[in-house]
Amino acid sequence: MKDLSLYIHIPFCKTICLYCNFLTFANKQKKIPEYVDALMREISLRAQKYDGASGYAIQTIYFGGGTPSLIDPLLIKKIVQEIKKAFLVKRGCEITIECNPESVDSERVRIWRSTGITRFSLGVQSLNKKTLWRIARPHDAKMIFRALRVFKKARVKHFGVDFIMGLPGQTLDSFKEEVETILKYTPTHASFYFLSYDTKKIDLFAKECPGEEEQIVMYEWLCGRLKKAGFSHYEVSNWALKGEECEHNRRYWEQKDYLGLGLGAHSIVGGTMWENGSDFDAYLKNPLLVTNEMRIDKDLKRMEYIMLRLRTNKGINLREYEKMGDVKELSARAEEFITSEHIRKTGNSLKATEKGFLILEMITKKLI
Repeated sequence: MKDLSLYIHIPFCKTICLYCNFLTFANKQKKIPEYVDALMREISLRAQKYDGASGYAIQTIYFGGGTPSLIDPLLIKKIVQEIKKAFLVKRGCEITIECNPESVDSERVRIWRSTGITRFSLGVQSLNKKTLWRIARPHDAKMIFRALRVFKKARVKHFGVDFIMGLPGQTLDSFKEEVETILKYTPTHASFYFLSYDTKKIDLFAKECPGEEEQIVMYEWLCGRLKKAGFSHYEVSNWALKGEECEHNRRYWEQKDYLGLGLGAHSIVGGTMWENGSDFDAYLKNPLLVTNEMRIDKDLKRMEYIMLRLRTNKGINLREYEKMGDVKELSARAEEFITSEHIRKTGNSLKATEKGFLILEMITKKLI
């Protein structure tokens, strides 16, 4: 059987956060039932090519968005049931749902778990009331703590928290306090992303954000603090306790095949990459519309291998790379970064250090 992952895009939000660059809508909630119907049709039709009879087995399923937790949990259950009916889903399949604190309660968690969802990713971003308000998040710290208590009461074993570094009003001291507070709730996974300046509304609050040097200090402190708490830094923006890594995301970084379902979802299967259409009404009429379809040639696969593997703690395996490109040339290009301790060479691997993670884009370009 050929391994395959499924990504399910739920493009609905209560509000659109000012830092967000994803395909999502805050004014189409009345169309959720129509969207789910279209998604169900796409699942059924795509499975005709990628089901068990075609030689595919689903390893992981990921509900992203948008805010998947916003829609009726019974609709999530309906989608999962259709997936299990249409595809061959392996026993013990990791199923993740992204949640916002304001849409987490005990009944929703009960239904999600009865559906087979095994991982919960909670979009915290910040614990500061003013910061959350400034970036148009639809929740406050009380809602965050309530959601975390719901997870604890329900004995949810696998849940992570997402934060952003560099938000308006954030300081090193306030960031430290937030991290210490969240660790008391014992998440098993944590994602910390630098604020992206490649967003349409960044000018609304960019002047209120901490500078680059202060953000670097935050990151360096964070690396040490999470290591002390027993977390492994397994990808540039992700930390996990032993055995709690997100298998779905790790499959992306290892260039494994995945099928994206839903509006604007991306797919890579069998060496072909494509994107679902991003026009909402057009998707409702024909959920099989695709755009930007292309074959991944040997050189593109080689470049992606460098870019994706350097993001992880496994790094570039030189024996694997030998099948794609010139190892001597790659090693020669990496030498300056080994000398500056941005890359560490261990046996047959080239791995970015935490210092190297901070300039990963520059390293990647030079190695490519």
